[in-house]
Amino acid sequence: MKAGFLVSTGVVEVREVPKPIISDTKQVLVKNKLSTICGSDTHVVWDTKPETWAKTPGYPGHESVGVVEESSDPALSAGDLVLCVPNLKHAGGFAEYQVLPSNLVIKIPADSHDESIILAQQLGTVIFGMKRFHATTGNGTVAIMGAGSVGLFFVAVCKLAGFKNIVVSDLHAHRLEVAQQMGATHTVVAEGDAIVDLVRKVSPDGAWLTIDAAGKDVTRIQCIHCVALSGRIGYFGMPEGENMVIPFEKLYRLKPTVEFSWDAQAEDGHSSFHEALEGIRSGKIDLSPIKLKLWPIEELSSALTAAHNADKGFLKAGIRY
Repeated sequence: MKAGFLVSTGVVEVREVPKPIISDTKQVLVKNKLSTICGSDTHVVWDTKPETWAKTPGYPGHESVGVVEESSDPALSAGDLVLCVPNLKHAGGFAEYQVLPSNLVIKIPADSHDESIILAQQLGTVIFGMKRFHATTGNGTVAIMGAGSVGLFFVAVCKLAGFKNIVVSDLHAHRLEVAQQMGATHTVVAEGDAIVDLVRKVSPDGAWLTIDAAGKDVTRIQCIHCVALSGRIGYFGMPEGENMVIPFEKLYRLKPTVEFSWDAQAEDGHSSFHEALEGIRSGKIDLSPIKLKLWPIEELSSALTAAHNADKGFLKAGIRY
């Protein structure tokens, strides 16, 4: 099979390797149909030392829809269509096949549309995050830093949650246009303190909830400057490094509740992923403005680079097998 290998910082190669085999009970061999690229994948490819992972086929892919080819779990059968929700240990989605524990796949209806239902993986992580971040709409204002696919999913769920003002910032104007289509009420190109100024204009007391969906230290700091007294901060984006400098005096005086979100796969029953699947299939959550661009597996490096550069013309990059 063809599989991607992370061989050095920013360098991914596609190699021909043996197809994996089931080696334990309650495992499935999945033939991938479609995989998409998460912002965390570009963090891993460009921002970390990959030596540990160089021999792991398909790493760090973790958003895939595929068909079960073989199963050692009687609850799943060959031919079942599944959404793959692997944790970090089992992330091998940038490959034609992957073996996963059966509790890290979710059976989905056979008539599901690949290019919409695959978004349920990342949407599920956002729904999981909102459960941690959001208890009440407070003063009605939420500020979201970043309008990649994660930020756009947060726009959708914040709209459903009833926030009156949804303020979004991003470096790329074309992403902000999509944020408006999905329900953002105010948007701004992220230059200097533009997001802080806009939030204070919309809500002089600040935003009740601020969310980092960009995974940058600067956006995490902006969350602090935008939050209202006794509000809430949700940190979703991955760290840039082990340490960062924060305006602690301001954070201390504002006394917000600060929550972090990752590892949605550990949630009992994968309820957030099931909610995402139901929301997409029912139309309750409209993700149609999020356009995908797909590459063949042989062009995985090009797909990752396009995602990393936030190229125009699409909001999410992926691989079609």
